[in-house]
Amino acid sequence: MMIIGISGCTALLVTGLGIKDSIANIADIQFDEIFVYDISAGIDGEPIEVLGIKDCLQVSEKNIEMKVDNRTKSVSLIVPGSTDTFGDYVDLHTDKGEHIAYPEEMEIVVSSKLAENYNIQVGDTVTLQDSALTGGTVTVTGIYQNYFNHFVLITPDTYEKLFHENPEYNSMYINIKEDADEHKVAANLMKDSKVDIVSVNADIKQGVADMMKSLNYVVLLVIICAALLAFIVIYNLNNINITERMREIATIKVLGFYKEETNSYIFRENIVLTLIGGLVGMILGHFLHAFVMSQINIDAVSFDVHVTWLSYLLSMLLTLLFNQIVNLFMSRKLETIDMAESLKSVD
Repeated sequence: MMIIGISGCTALLVTGLGIKDSIANIADIQFDEIFVYDISAGIDGEPIEVLGIKDCLQVSEKNIEMKVDNRTKSVSLIVPGSTDTFGDYVDLHTDKGEHIAYPEEMEIVVSSKLAENYNIQVGDTVTLQDSALTGGTVTVTGIYQNYFNHFVLITPDTYEKLFHENPEYNSMYINIKEDADEHKVAANLMKDSKVDIVSVNADIKQGVADMMKSLNYVVLLVIICAALLAFIVIYNLNNINITERMREIATIKVLGFYKEETNSYIFRENIVLTLIGGLVGMILGHFLHAFVMSQINIDAVSFDVHVTWLSYLLSMLLTLLFNQIVNLFMSRKLETIDMAESLKSVD
């Protein structure tokens, strides 16, 4: 019973801390490792020249329909003005860090959440179609790691062949100089009449990080529930154990055992059972965490589902801490055992 209870406690801790591991850092990864440009701007016309801009890339962004096995999904189509320099603004790589080449003519690269939702594999063919029902079939050559929104990447030549027109470059990805301030650059961009909207990636990342702070309360709630479970299980089983061994405990006290020796004699098995339960709980927690994350299904958001080794270690240490706190309370009960009364004959 103690192993089962303690394993449940540890599994809850692993799950709670694992949820934070899987969600809290996705904004940092998205805007530091995938979207490596500093500012994006909606434009109408040619690129804007503003003090502080290091380089920029014209991009066509357009909502289209993608058809996969009789299912249709609205996605964001990305067509860069130059595919050779696209890697300076968006780093295309798999979740294992492997580089993905930009697609060639009549090929596409899709974001990971889109591929997951529609079971798209490299080598599959999908149909792209705009609002005028113009489009065609292309081949998937890569699936890149991405956490926000659904993106499809193609070349300008592919766009022309699919939709029989040149892409309209309505956005601009911007890298600023090292000594420039992104907010000043953004403010200068907004002064230009050809600019519709400006987004600073650092601000988006900070906004998501602020929202993720509420996740700390969820983790705290899970830790409290796990602590209550541990206290109830360990306290009740310890109480039963001590009550049934009153005469034995009284005997060793009569034999001259000191307080620490008596406590060690009684609680040693609790520590061993807690260690066993904790190890079992880490295994259960791995699967429980995977199940919980599979139930958090947000269409346009992907999660980095994993549990760090630090979370496993912290879960075990907290479980042992809960056990020691209960043992501290139960040691007082050992002190109250009356040796004379306990050794009296039951007859």
